[in-house]
Amino acid sequence: LNCIQGGIPFKYLGLPVGANPRRMSTWDPLVEKIRRKLNSWGNKLISLGGRIVLIKLVLNSIPIFHLSFMKMPVQVIKKVTRIQRDFLWGGVKGGRKLSWVKWKVVCQPNKNGGLGIRDLKVTNISLLMKWRWRLLQSSDMGIWKEVLVAKYGDYILKDVNWSNGTTPYFASLWWKDIRAIEDCVVARNWLSESIDSRIGNGGCLRFWVDKWIGDSPFCVKFPRLFSLSVQKLACIRDVVGSVEGEGLRWNLLWRRTLFQWEVESLALLLGALVNVTFFSRRG
Repeated sequence: LNCIQGGIPFKYLGLPVGANPRRMSTWDPLVEKIRRKLNSWGNKLISLGGRIVLIKLVLNSIPIFHLSFMKMPVQVIKKVTRIQRDFLWGGVKGGRKLSWVKWKVVCQPNKNGGLGIRDLKVTNISLLMKWRWRLLQSSDMGIWKEVLVAKYGDYILKDVNWSNGTTPYFASLWWKDIRAIEDCVVARNWLSESIDSRIGNGGCLRFWVDKWIGDSPFCVKFPRLFSLSVQKLACIRDVVGSVEGEGLRWNLLWRRTLFQWEVESLALLLGALVNVTFFSRRG
């Protein structure tokens, strides 16, 4: 076929496909690109305000594409941050200059007293978390999603909280980083705690394991009842038995008869369900 035989890793749209994102060498071309951009400005006299604008619009923008797909190692973040910091306080020539303000403060929004420069770690986490968000969007279809479902299971399209799941041994480095991305921040599970779902007709959310009333799912609020349920993965709609007057009758099934203290816990659960109503989507 007269085709040139290639190998892995290779570049596609500027990204090193198949490369190990945890190796410093994978990021060396990106760091060198940032340095070349600095050198292209030569000996131009740039004011402090001008340097702030250049960091925001140029130096912060160069790694965006890489940060959208790969988790940047801590050492690379420190290296790129050092380049930005030296340029901010020392100009194009850089060098060791006195930093008048902590970099953490510099990266704060203007309204909070910072300069509005992006924090690389926060930007990286936010961009990678978008993949988790896109998995939850039924309107965002694509071959990439079908491949992930075939490899890791369809729970990734339904579960917001992955903290209780396990990572299969055959998972790629990219998938391991996506799964563990919430561990990079102080408030773990912040994605699941920040997302609310629309119940609709009750066919899209699961009664026990999805958060749909309050700030946590019923399996967390009522762990004893959850352990006794035979409908652990049932949708909300499947647990509704019938309509009684203006309320709903819940058809909760158990693997044995509940004890008295468990009945009291059930009463609390049913009390939380008193005002629940459903509607059918139209149009």
